[in-house]
Amino acid sequence: MNETTILIIFVAVTSVAVVLQAIIMLGMFITMRKTMARTQALQEQLNQQALPAVKKVRTLVDESTPKLESAVSHVTESAELLRAQVGKIDDAVSEIVELVRARAAEAGDLASRTMGRVDQTAAAVQATVNLPLRRFAGLVEGLVAAINHLATAKTARRQSGTEGAQRAPSEDMFI
Repeated sequence: MNETTILIIFVAVTSVAVVLQAIIMLGMFITMRKTMARTQALQEQLNQQALPAVKKVRTLVDESTPKLESAVSHVTESAELLRAQVGKIDDAVSEIVELVRARAAEAGDLASRTMGRVDQTAAAVQATVNLPLRRFAGLVEGLVAAINHLATAKTARRQSGTEGAQRAPSEDMFI
């Protein structure tokens, strides 16, 4: 094999490789065109359907942003006012609780003093009323005993007058 033959084989192989590369490049070109056509169709669809929706959302966001900022500002102010009012209410409630505690302690002291005075008054009434009542009851019992004794002695004398005086005068005392 001589050099010319090798050179011809080499040129033939190179030509086949170049033709093969050209066919592959043509296939890639055709595939790229189809892909570009699909991409353009999708882009047109996106432009027709999605972009108006995005524009509407953007408009809505642009319109809502000042309102949302205002609402957030109002909520912040309301929260600050609420905190201040809660602080005032807490102070007022604490003051009321302290007043109620003081009044409850005063009421307890008043009730204790009142009960002590009621006990003193009851003891005084008992001493003032019971002692004279006991004395009076003793006097009444004494009178009743005396009357009974006299009545018994009188009936005994009547009986002894009919039977005779057999009993001694000291027997009437021992009933």
